[in-house]
Amino acid sequence: MLKFTDLHVTFHPNTINERIALDGVSYELKQGDFVSVLGTNGAGKSTLLNSIAGTVELDSGNILLDDMDITWMKEYKRAKYIGRLFQDPMKGTAPNMTILENLGLAYSRGKRSTLSKAIKKSDIPYFQKQLAKLQLGLENRLDTKVGLLSGGQRQALTLLMATLVTPKLLLLDEHTAALDPKTADTIMEVTNTLIQEEQIPTLMITHNIKQALQYSNKLLIMNEGRIVRELNQEEKKTIRADALLELYHALD
Repeated sequence: MLKFTDLHVTFHPNTINERIALDGVSYELKQGDFVSVLGTNGAGKSTLLNSIAGTVELDSGNILLDDMDITWMKEYKRAKYIGRLFQDPMKGTAPNMTILENLGLAYSRGKRSTLSKAIKKSDIPYFQKQLAKLQLGLENRLDTKVGLLSGGQRQALTLLMATLVTPKLLLLDEHTAALDPKTADTIMEVTNTLIQEEQIPTLMITHNIKQALQYSNKLLIMNEGRIVRELNQEEKKTIRADALLELYHALD
């Protein structure tokens, strides 16, 4: 469960470049919620995710994760509980390390302290089983350097690493935007499967309305640092993609 209350962020305060990025944003995600966040550029979507992840410090507000107050917790400490994917497939993995070594690092989060202890022979069948879910053949390429993988393969691996130790929260920041349509569809299918299997509360920023309607159980529309519209499961079922697109661009 994630609950954030009255979040405020202002960039460059008391200057000519002052900009309110979050203006009293509040919401609650329950276990298994897959919530898509829509909005035009500058609406506050990324600032919201960055505030939750700890890369942007709040001016005020409160963030609870499973009743644990993480409002002022350092980013590296939050990373123990929060999985995150970015638009750039190159982020989230170590390119000069093998698939096995990357998975070992991910598996050590909250379990073990060093890489040398993280990779155990007994872990390898588990890693291969999880990699097989991606349907990319990576379970047979454990010794391949990650930098040699395609963008789609690398993003799929990053997704698996983010969920290998089930996080309390998953943040997806346009994680399919840089991929070709076929690969993006594959990554979304895998994303949805992993979320549903473990019932991981998830916030996804996307400009892809089709993805938002197909996979999310709730939609949030942001504008000028506020949540201006929420569509629950029933409302989402009845709205057409063109109607949602019209509402989306009316805020531009």
